[in-house]
Amino acid sequence: MKAKILIIDDEESIRITIKEFLLKEGYDVLGAKSFEETIKIINTERIDVVLSDIVLGGKSGIDVLRNINERHLKCPVVLFTGYPNLETASEAVHLGAYDYITKPVEKVTLLHTVRMALRHKSLIEERDKNHAILKATFKSVKDAIITVDKDLKIIEINDAATKICGLLREDVLGKSFESIPKMCGGQCIEVIKKTIQKKRSVEVYQLECKHETRKEQMVSMNSFPLMDKIVGMESIDGCVMVAKDETRVSGLEKELESRQRFSNIIGKDEKMQGLYSLMENLYNIDTTVIITGESGTGKGLIAEAIHYGGVRRQGAFVKVDCSALTETLLESELFGHAKGAFTGAVTDKVGRFQKADGGTIFLDEIGDVSLDVQQRLLRVIQDKEFERVGDSTPITVDARIVAATNKDLQEKVRLRKFREDLYYRLKIIELSSPPLRDRRGDIPLLVEHFIEKFNQKLKKNINNISDDVYKIFMNYEWPGNIRELENAIEHSFVVCNKTVITAEDLPSELREIKTTPPVDEKSNEHNRILQALEKTQWNKTNAAKLMGISRRTIYNKIKEYNLCSEKLST
Repeated sequence: MKAKILIIDDEESIRITIKEFLLKEGYDVLGAKSFEETIKIINTERIDVVLSDIVLGGKSGIDVLRNINERHLKCPVVLFTGYPNLETASEAVHLGAYDYITKPVEKVTLLHTVRMALRHKSLIEERDKNHAILKATFKSVKDAIITVDKDLKIIEINDAATKICGLLREDVLGKSFESIPKMCGGQCIEVIKKTIQKKRSVEVYQLECKHETRKEQMVSMNSFPLMDKIVGMESIDGCVMVAKDETRVSGLEKELESRQRFSNIIGKDEKMQGLYSLMENLYNIDTTVIITGESGTGKGLIAEAIHYGGVRRQGAFVKVDCSALTETLLESELFGHAKGAFTGAVTDKVGRFQKADGGTIFLDEIGDVSLDVQQRLLRVIQDKEFERVGDSTPITVDARIVAATNKDLQEKVRLRKFREDLYYRLKIIELSSPPLRDRRGDIPLLVEHFIEKFNQKLKKNINNISDDVYKIFMNYEWPGNIRELENAIEHSFVVCNKTVITAEDLPSELREIKTTPPVDEKSNEHNRILQALEKTQWNKTNAAKLMGISRRTIYNKIKEYNLCSEKLST
């Protein structure tokens, strides 16, 4: 495509002369004699270079230059005049004129200036194109990108840095990274400092941000020095840091290990793995669920996991302990009541079902409710509506019902203490939470979890339980299940002044337990040794310390149980 040149001069002879010069060089040439004609042309034509006289009647070439700047046109402007002065030349340069030449304009000078102006325009367009590509790339990258100079002053950030790091571009540009209020642990600043100081890249894999608004966020960081190469030497000019959100990847990696946790539930026993799979299937199926199991087995945690993992997670999770309330109070709690419904009902009350609208209501110990309340529950399940106590106006509610019990509901149905129709309505899906004595292999995991929990809660530094305590825990029947184990460890934490919990720290009922190995002690010992080796990356010395036995003993046990010795290190 021919370059298009616009000539602006109120003297026709000058326009014609310059036009002939340019046409012979193969350019496409347009002419204008006034500011007004010029505006009409640049409104309709794509101009590559503008050649304008300074004096244009009522307006001037400076006005043309200002107008082109206001429109952000990329065409270079060359100004010429027969009456040069310092003030005009200075203003032209200040406004961005490409060149300023005096009349009479010589042909050689004119053509050289036009060629250079076109080359300048080409370079500007290439720069802008590359800048647009870079900007689009910068914005499209999902990783946070932060660029700083050698003094840690922020030069640029992308949109992802706002999402991942909580940095707003307009608030941080031009400011020192260290002066910005910290919303996280600040490890990224240390990475940038190290990069600038060492003049080399730094890589950090899966670091917890400890961010105020993005809890448990994990990121991987890569930093790269910006080097300014001068002849004979190289100096640091700044740093680029890229932070990748690894939260989901980190979670998947943890899940790819033997699944020892599910939501807030801990356990890798085969029974627990089956329970986890069934729970996942229930996430997006909006059906009634009954959770059965002994007290202390974590039925409430299962209910919470179903709610927060499913489609109703944005709604409320409302828990009702049905065994803790009388029939009248339970009805009022579940369905609400109207003012004056009974003595003491001085205001209207919103019931738990209404509060759970759009979410989940968890009816704990449902086996203890009266037959009258059972009838009202049946109607809510069937018709999705109820009336408040003392009011006849039906209220429609959309709440998923998850119930739990430690009773044998089938036996209660046989004894006519539980409605058969309600029983089958609840028992569409039954989840059974296994007692701790049936999943003893999970005791080490639970002990480790509770040690970590109570170290934080009680500000202590206890790191293990002794071998005799471990034997007590493995032999005990745990009638109170996980809740009893947790209480026992909390008791031990309160009285223990060492780094290892011993038998003397346990509650009295556990201290009296005999530690004679049960029939399946060999199986338990095999599992315990294997868990200790796995926990220490198969290091025998560390595994022996963890178990409180000698290194020689663990060697003998590895040989006795034919564990994979080729995987072990000293």
